[in-house]
Amino acid sequence: MAWAHHLQAEREQPARQPANDAASDARQRVDLALQTLDYTQPPAPELLADLKRLVVSHDVDNLVRRRAAIALARLGSRAPSGVAALKQVLTEVKSGKEPASTLLWVLPALGRYGSLAHETAADLAFIAFDSHYPEEIQLSAIAALVEMGATREGLAVIEKLLTNRHLPLELRTAGMQGVIAYRQEASILLPQVLRWLDDENFALRAMAAEAIGGFGERAMVAEERLAAMFLDDPAPLARESAAQAILAISPQPPPWIINIYDETMTEIAKVEAAMSSGSLASKAGQLSDDLQAELALKLAALRLRQLEILQLMGSSRDWQPMATNSARPQGAADLTQWKLWRARFEAALKSDSLKVSLLALEILLRSNTLKGVEWQPVIQRGLFSTSPEERRATVRLFQKYPWDAQCQIWLEGLLKDLQGQALQIEDQAPSVNSQAPAEQRLETLQRIDGLTDRQVVQQAATRQQRLLSQQMAAVRAAIRAVETRKVPAP
Repeated sequence: MAWAHHLQAEREQPARQPANDAASDARQRVDLALQTLDYTQPPAPELLADLKRLVVSHDVDNLVRRRAAIALARLGSRAPSGVAALKQVLTEVKSGKEPASTLLWVLPALGRYGSLAHETAADLAFIAFDSHYPEEIQLSAIAALVEMGATREGLAVIEKLLTNRHLPLELRTAGMQGVIAYRQEASILLPQVLRWLDDENFALRAMAAEAIGGFGERAMVAEERLAAMFLDDPAPLARESAAQAILAISPQPPPWIINIYDETMTEIAKVEAAMSSGSLASKAGQLSDDLQAELALKLAALRLRQLEILQLMGSSRDWQPMATNSARPQGAADLTQWKLWRARFEAALKSDSLKVSLLALEILLRSNTLKGVEWQPVIQRGLFSTSPEERRATVRLFQKYPWDAQCQIWLEGLLKDLQGQALQIEDQAPSVNSQAPAEQRLETLQRIDGLTDRQVVQQAATRQQRLLSQQMAAVRAAIRAVETRKVPAP
C-alpha cells in the first residue's frame, strides 16, 4: 500500500524542467545528436559526457534520463564509462536519494551492457529478492541479470527461484528463462530443473525441457525422463519441447524412438480394423456407437503421436547431410538408422491422414531424397482437398522447395482435367432448367418431389463448381510456385 501511495505521489508531481543552463544545453545537444547517432562507432567525447550528465541529473525529466541511459546501453562497449553513471544512480536509489521507480530504466540499461556491468550483479541480486520493491522491479532485476550473461550472483538468484515453488508464477518463470539463457553455464542446476518437469503448469514444464536441451550432452541422464514426457504429457507444447530437448542432448536420434513409432503404427492398424469390424455391433446398437466413439478418440490420439514423432525425426539435423553427401564418412549405425526411417517416411505417404502424408513428403523434400518416390498421389490429395488449410499447406511445399519441369507438366495436366470437369457441369446445367415455367408450375402442383429433385441437382452442381474453382486456384498457385523455384537445367 505504501508503494502504491508513493507511485501515486510521483505521478501527481509535475514533470521536472531543467533547473540550470548546463542540463538544458546538454539535453538539446543530445536530442540533436541522437537523431543521427551511429551506434556502431564510439560517440564523440562531448556527446558521451552529455549522456552521462543527463543520466545522473536530478534537473531533467525521467523520460530524458531514460532515453540517455538506453542510448548508453546501446553503445555498450563503445561507451563503457556509462556503467559508472548507471551505477551511481543505483547507489542513490539504495540511499533514498532517488525514487525506486528510477530502477525501471536503470536496470534494463545495466542488463544491456552485458559483461561490462557484471560489477553490479550483487546489487541486482539483492533487489531481486528485496520484498520492499514491487514485483515488476524484482522481475526487471532478474531480467537484467539474465541479459548481462552468466555471473555467480545470477546463478545464485536463478537457483533460489527454482528452489522455491511458492513464489509467484512470474518470478518462477523468470528463473527458468534465466536457465535457458545461461545454457551450459547453468548445467549445475540440472537437478533443480528436472523437478520442474513435473510442475502443474504446462508452460513451466515446457521451459524446463527447453532448458535441459540447452545443457547439451551434459544432460544425457535426463533422456529417459524427457522420453516419458514426450510420450505422455497431455500438453502439446510440453511434448514438443521434450522432443526438441531429446534431439539437443543426443548426437543421434535415440534408437528407441523407432520402436515407439512402430508400436504406434501397429496400434493404429488394430484400431482401424476394430472400427471396421462387425464385432462391435450389439443388439441395441448403443454399445456399438459408444465403442466407435471411444475408438475414434483413441485413433486420433495415436495419429497425433505418429505426427509428433515424424515431426521430431524430420527436424533431426543429421538426415540432410547423411542423405545428400555421399562423400561424408558415416558410421554403419547412422546409415542404417537413416535407411530405416526413410522407409517409414515413404510408408507414411500412403497414410489415411493427409496431414501425416504431407509431413512425410516435406521431410523427404527437405532431405533431398524425393527421387524414386511416388509423390503425385499425396500432392493430388492435397490440392483437391475440401479443406482450405490442406490446400494451402500443399501449395506451400511448392513455394518452399524447388521442383523440376516434369512436375510442372504433371500439374498442368491436373489443371486441364479440372477444367474439363467444369465444362461438363456447365453443359449439364441447361438440361436441368430446360422445362418451361408453365410446365414447372404444373408439375409442382402434380408432383412436388420433381421440383425438389431439380433443386437438389442444382445445389449439388453449384457446390461442385465452387469446389472445382478452389481446386483450380490451388493448382495454378502450385504451377506459379514451380515456375519461380524450378531447378536449373544441368
